[in-house]
Amino acid sequence: MIPTKSHDVEQVNNRRTDPFAEPEVERLLIEHLQANGFDVKPRYRVHSGIIDLAARNANEQWLIEVKGEDRGGYGSAEMNFQMGIGQLVSRMTESGIKYALAFPVTEDYKRVLRKYRGSFGFERLGLRFFGVHRDNVITAYDASALADMIATL
Repeated sequence: MIPTKSHDVEQVNNRRTDPFAEPEVERLLIEHLQANGFDVKPRYRVHSGIIDLAARNANEQWLIEVKGEDRGGYGSAEMNFQMGIGQLVSRMTESGIKYALAFPVTEDYKRVLRKYRGSFGFERLGLRFFGVHRDNVITAYDASALADMIATL
């Protein structure tokens, strides 16, 4: 677990309420990708704008949009997730690249994911996902694996 100062963390019913913010999600994902042999470039310019991360190794290239939490709770998480999907779709201009959305695995994001139960949209778009946990566990999902995970929520 990432050390935090006790006064920075609020506890309500034994649940962390401090947001799992985008910079923390991004940092953990970069560390994970680099540990797995990827060269990572943040704020990578593409034809239609800037994407949060570009990652490349000898075999594959990824463009990754990273989302996090803020103090807005569920509504904010839903907006961030949907905005991330839109940003990815607008940047899908090259074949042969894997496009992914990274998100924090929190209760609010789990609620957001439940809304996609039964949807085949992610599979049609060929999107990939990275679920980022605060304890530095990163889970990669293709659309089918994400659908299976959503079914368990």
